[in-house]
Amino acid sequence: MTDRRTQNRRNRALIPEALTRKSERRGDERRDSPRREIALDVREPGRKSRSCTGDLSIGGASFITTAPPAGDSVELLFAIPTYAGPIIASAVVVARKGLSKGTQVSVVFTDLDIEAELAIAQWFDDHLPLAAMKQRPAAVIVGPQVA
Repeated sequence: MTDRRTQNRRNRALIPEALTRKSERRGDERRDSPRREIALDVREPGRKSRSCTGDLSIGGASFITTAPPAGDSVELLFAIPTYAGPIIASAVVVARKGLSKGTQVSVVFTDLDIEAELAIAQWFDDHLPLAAMKQRPAAVIVGPQVA
């Protein structure tokens, strides 16, 4: 039996073709829902809010700021046309990325009223670009056939 510690198993040519899955996987859009640009008020617990422009999705948001949140929890306040009044959503920071114009902060909603979530979805459906509508699958109606 051979000693596994003396063999370099990572460089063995077990797979004859080159692995290109990573570049293929990263090439396409992987988001589940569309994004819309929106004005956000971002507030950390115990601090004043600051206004940012960001991208909103059904499950979270992303914004660029020169003063990124120090903690992992934030509260977002924003308004959309399909909802009466402002929407207040609690969120947790999932990513921070340094850019030339500030820090891009990505958050996922942890507490969002179901009516507000439905209003966001309605807002996206009402303003879908024509190209996106062509890519959406047609509705399938399941039920008894009427002759």
